[in-house]
Amino acid sequence: MSDRRQIWETLSTLLAQLEQEVETALAQKAQPSAAVEALEQEIHKLGKVQFKTNALVESQDARWARWEEALAHIQEERQQRQQLVETIASERVTARERELLETILPALDGLENAIASGKKYLQVRDKAAQSPHLTPAQATLVSPADRAKLAGWLEGLRLVRQRLLAVLEAGGVTPIPTVGHPFDPYLHVAVGATQQGTGAPGAIVAEERRGYQSSNGVLRYAEVIVYRPSQD
Repeated sequence: MSDRRQIWETLSTLLAQLEQEVETALAQKAQPSAAVEALEQEIHKLGKVQFKTNALVESQDARWARWEEALAHIQEERQQRQQLVETIASERVTARERELLETILPALDGLENAIASGKKYLQVRDKAAQSPHLTPAQATLVSPADRAKLAGWLEGLRLVRQRLLAVLEAGGVTPIPTVGHPFDPYLHVAVGATQQGTGAPGAIVAEERRGYQSSNGVLRYAEVIVYRPSQD
């Protein structure tokens, strides 16, 4: 049993006894006895004790409230610091991944340029092979065997390019759509315009350099040629 409850029960008992003594004295038309006076003094003392107890309890409650408020503040600051640390760590990981992926892009550009140049060269060789006036040296250069070697080399480059694209895709990086799509300043950079084309004005008709994007934003903007019809 707590001190407060015990004091209140004692006060209740003494008050009951006091009321009974007073009622008895009044019934007997006599003054309250010495026992009654002693009982009143005891009640007065208990009242002082109860007042001090209440003051002490209120002081302890206020102190606990301050402690709880301080503890809640400390916990909130800890959570904020933890969130800040996690955010910084995530940004560092994202920055490292971005740097790694961006280092792949120049190599991928080189492969694509080599493949495009090789295809054009094959077309020139195939056209030259149809000429009836070839020297023996020229005929050797455009022979089917030599063409097969070049085609195999281009196929190897194409496979390497596919593997690099797979690495980018695994990192959440995909090429930005260009030809046939409307120009989007958030994805594309217009490096030229042409009146040769069809569709709505601003449609992309050619791609000068491929762009790439991820869920975190654009890694590199696509450089494109847009269709701009004449103003006649």
